[in-house]
Amino acid sequence: MAGISAGDLKSRVEVLRRVKSKNSLGEDTYEYSPDRKVWARIVPTSGRRESVEGDMERAAVTHRVTVRRASIPEFQTDLRLRFRGQDYTVQYFYPNYRDSGFVDLFVKLEVEDGSPSF
Repeated sequence: MAGISAGDLKSRVEVLRRVKSKNSLGEDTYEYSPDRKVWARIVPTSGRRESVEGDMERAAVTHRVTVRRASIPEFQTDLRLRFRGQDYTVQYFYPNYRDSGFVDLFVKLEVEDGSPSF
């Protein structure tokens, strides 16, 4: 099986970083702000659906996102990735041992009834 090439990174993903700020009461709050856009390969890995209160459904889908190691200088688990208007929460990441210039991030997308899915 061949490794990853730059041509496999076909999805443009926005990296969001958690930033500390102050609200109007002077309290510390955290929000996500855009940091950069990178090319990535996104592959769904698992999914599940569950019922929640109020006759609603929730779907949780995990994906493996592969990016160039140099495209995101500081990897942290509080990163989020935005793709097609949806925010994916980074669960964990590790180096791609087959292709040393790349990193695999495992992310989670949760969608509830009433939320756009694409």
